[in-house]
Amino acid sequence: MQVAPRRFVYVASGMFGMALLLTIAVSTPATAQAAKAATPDSAKALIGSWEGSYTSDHAPTGAMKLVIGKDTVLKVSSLAMTMGNDMPVIATRNFAVSPTDISWTQDMMGMSCEATAILKNGQMKGTIVCAHASVTFTLNKS
Repeated sequence: MQVAPRRFVYVASGMFGMALLLTIAVSTPATAQAAKAATPDSAKALIGSWEGSYTSDHAPTGAMKLVIGKDTVLKVSSLAMTMGNDMPVIATRNFAVSPTDISWTQDMMGMSCEATAILKNGQMKGTIVCAHASVTFTLNKS
């Protein structure tokens, strides 16, 4: 008869442990979302139009315009770079803001390219890397 109470204690303590784990698991995403939803001041400073130039080891120097907007999330609204006599809009994705930099992925010349930039003293400086080619840019908020 003492076996049944012990089993009950083990089952009850196991259920308590499972309930505690579920509580932690369920509350963690909400906490993470709240931290992620808080936009740092540097992210707010990114919103707007940025214009400047780029240089490349595979192309002549050209103009560049980056527009960052926010509806429900901070995102690249448009990115355009001079290519020859044209300034086409370039598709972007995976825009991210960290405490130290911003980054995005863009498609150029049939390749997926990774861009990173820092915002310092009201100026955005960065690099776009596409396989064997790279582009450096400096943009000012306009």
